[in-house]
Amino acid sequence: MMQSVLLRSKITVPTVSKEAIERRPLMDLLKQRERSKLTIVRAPAGYGKTTLLSQWANLSEDWIAWLSLDEADSDPIRFWKYVIRAVSDSLQGDMDRKLSSLLQSQPQLPLDMLVDSFLNELMAVQVTIRIVLDDYHLINNERIHEMMTRFIDYLPGHVHVYIASRADSSLPIYKWAVKGWLTEINMEELLFTIEETARYYEMRKLVIKDDEQLQRILAKTEGWAAGIQLAGLSMEASSKDNWKMNSFTESHAFISDIFLKEILSRLPQSTQDFLITTSILHQLEPAVCDALTHRSDSEEMLLELEKNGLFIIRLHTATSVFRYHHLFTDILQAELRKRYSQEMITSIYKKAATILYELGDIHSAIELALNGHSYADAEAWIHIHIVELFFSGQTSTFIRWIRTLQRADCPLHPETLVMYAFTLALSGKWESASQVIESLANRHETDQWMDQPVYKIVSRGWVTVKVYVLFAGGGNLEEAIELMREKLKGGLVNSKWDGIPVQYNRVEPKLLRTSIGSLGKLWPDEKVLPFYELFRTSAYKDQNMTGFSYGLRAETLYEKNQIDDALPELEEALRYGHRFQNPGLFVPMYIMKSRIYVTRRQFVQAHALLDYTIDMVKDWHWSTNVYAVKAQYLLLEGSAREAEQALYKMTNESVQSGNPLWLLVHTRILIAKGLLEDAIRIVIQVKEKALSEGQISTIVEAAVLEAICQMKLLNADTALPALHEALEHGSLYGYVRTFLDEPEVPSLLRKYVKKRKREHRDVWDTVPLAYVEHLLESVPEEEEQDPALKMLTLSERKVLILLSSGASNIEIASELGLTEGTVRVYLTNIYQKLGVNSRTQAVLFAREREL
Repeated sequence: MMQSVLLRSKITVPTVSKEAIERRPLMDLLKQRERSKLTIVRAPAGYGKTTLLSQWANLSEDWIAWLSLDEADSDPIRFWKYVIRAVSDSLQGDMDRKLSSLLQSQPQLPLDMLVDSFLNELMAVQVTIRIVLDDYHLINNERIHEMMTRFIDYLPGHVHVYIASRADSSLPIYKWAVKGWLTEINMEELLFTIEETARYYEMRKLVIKDDEQLQRILAKTEGWAAGIQLAGLSMEASSKDNWKMNSFTESHAFISDIFLKEILSRLPQSTQDFLITTSILHQLEPAVCDALTHRSDSEEMLLELEKNGLFIIRLHTATSVFRYHHLFTDILQAELRKRYSQEMITSIYKKAATILYELGDIHSAIELALNGHSYADAEAWIHIHIVELFFSGQTSTFIRWIRTLQRADCPLHPETLVMYAFTLALSGKWESASQVIESLANRHETDQWMDQPVYKIVSRGWVTVKVYVLFAGGGNLEEAIELMREKLKGGLVNSKWDGIPVQYNRVEPKLLRTSIGSLGKLWPDEKVLPFYELFRTSAYKDQNMTGFSYGLRAETLYEKNQIDDALPELEEALRYGHRFQNPGLFVPMYIMKSRIYVTRRQFVQAHALLDYTIDMVKDWHWSTNVYAVKAQYLLLEGSAREAEQALYKMTNESVQSGNPLWLLVHTRILIAKGLLEDAIRIVIQVKEKALSEGQISTIVEAAVLEAICQMKLLNADTALPALHEALEHGSLYGYVRTFLDEPEVPSLLRKYVKKRKREHRDVWDTVPLAYVEHLLESVPEEEEQDPALKMLTLSERKVLILLSSGASNIEIASELGLTEGTVRVYLTNIYQKLGVNSRTQAVLFAREREL
């Protein structure tokens, strides 16, 4: 079984060497700037970044979460697994358990949602916590940098991040500096002073003859911590009386020569071999080192190296687990390539990888095998553990491994390639997935691999993945149906793939927003119904995917305003959702069922159903979405204040900046409060993101809300083009309910039709007028009246009519037998209900409607 336990040594604060001096000015600086959101300690190798932060962490009274990074952590899922585990362990809580479901099964959770969920958990923490990311320069995945940017942007005030790095990254450091969030400690501040240099040599019991000699050492090393350490090691290795400064005349740019001549060459050959051979390991555990070097005293060797200060860092206080300083590793690996033949180096890597593999550390074994060009071993291990690797969620790593093997022209097992195609498809890389599928088809043309009994299960997997790519990627449904029929002729065959926990919906409150929902591109009935029927009447009828076919059909029918037909499909989908305990199916169905109640003005039943759903689900992101829907209904009932309370029940705007449902409900509340400019800003952001992702249902909804905002601002010239954009996308797929569910839309549609008939412009022709007229015909008679006017009382309507005629407050009061103060109260209520901010806007609103 593949090792799934994270290495504790990576999330343990490194032990500080007894010979490390305390650097009081830097410690004071860290103490003074403890309120900074972010502290960056940035300098080249050997400047004492890790030592400084380790000393500070050991002295801090706050909770410290430490993560020592390496190259393998450039996978977003692996990176955040470690960060979350480090925080959870530090707090001695169960945060990692709460978030574990978001980090494992496929498809992956949208990565922004993962960060938001983590932030939400951190907000509930009542203590100050400091998260240290050491060696951040080893992270080369741009997606992680984007996630870190989001994480720091919305970091709660009691959480602080510390980054140690050799180099700049693409993090927006300047932006954070301008906001006053950033503390930086750079190379110049890390340079040793003469006093610190003297104290360091005193601790090592090295006698410096005079201040002049100390000054010469400092001048030659330029205050570089590694250089000062090397000078000390060189003195210890030489006769102290005969040691001369000319043995250390090189600049630290030539540190490898200095180290090799002054330190390594003076060690016994067996020690040199030990250091060079074990330099390929990310982590030095005595048992692994013994097996790799054919020794039985590796622990003693490592402890001796630590005692002598030979660039080794203890990773765990309770056990003898170490790593070499990265600077030292670079030099030793260069020496490995210099001293040994390529054949010998490959042999060492192969042996180390095999040792780790036999110990169950599959991930590290594969990485070592690839680094050492043992491609056949890496390919074999990937194939053997293909399901566990897929389940781990480390998609970026898996894709990188396969691409490395392909570049090396290493033959890949068909099953590995099928899983590779599936992973690409789940990541939304439809074109790449199709290319892999087609390459396997071409391979079959050459060697007929699919016909061979040994590949029977794999060939059926190939069919499944191709069908998924065709359906979810918007391909040829007729071809998908034919493939499925051919596959069903042989019946279902059990395989290890059956254990893969594919969740077709991880977070979306609407199935049509998922990849299997074709991102809201509603399929025509004549194409999609035979596909659904194939699932429902075949051996697949008891599988999870069939439940989603019912759910997608229900949502499509609802959107096309065929509500009575949608209900039985919905109930069947709910049955599957509960059977498979899949909130990704039953939550969207309960939300849709509540929407059907609302179309019938049955708000009590709608809220009761949503409350039942909230009680049923435990995950924060599902509850957040359900509360957002409740807020939307409260708004329709005229309870803006209660709607806002429901929306913020689980979260706030900063954490929900990537959730379109939440943001669009927030937009509606802003409209109700008259904050139209803020509403437009948010809705345009949501629409632009949806356009970039091709999310049709969100594009339509956002464009509709944009049109409503602009019309309330009396910008008809902007409102109608926004409505046209919504109609343009909606008409392609037959959208109806997204328009009808907004009470303000009917009046907008009538204005749009008048303008179309008045202005014969080619730009309008992208939307069939018959489609718009169909939408108007679908509006129930009771909803024909403007919803804003329906909220006004009879007295408020009288005040508004007089206001629109140009009457003053005194004249209105006289006409209606009211006091002037009462008129002002009426006007305040009218402004709020109409969503306007001024007398002028209210007058224009009334005249638009010919009151």
